[in-house]
Amino acid sequence: MNRLLLTIGISLALSVPLTAQAGPKEDFKEVYSKAQSMHQDAGTFQWTVTSDRLKAAQSAADSGDYGKAESMAREALKLAEESVAQRQQQQKEDAWRKVAIGG
Repeated sequence: MNRLLLTIGISLALSVPLTAQAGPKEDFKEVYSKAQSMHQDAGTFQWTVTSDRLKAAQSAADSGDYGKAESMAREALKLAEESVAQRQQQQKEDAWRKVAIGG
């Protein structure tokens, strides 16, 4: 009886990670969602190349090529992160100017 329970327990333990792994479609959706959100966070500093990359990623996903779509979404995420960093840097510079120059 104990051996049977042990076998069942091990089987269940080994099968859980297999079911927890996301597929290519879910991976794409997760990265795409993060990229869109980050792109929106950039506000007026949104880069057009990021928008283009997001559109291309969605197009690849629509055609079923989730590997390519995820790759493009990752590129868009990186670009969006850089545009947010640019916005933050610009805000710091503007704050400094207002204090130093009195603008």
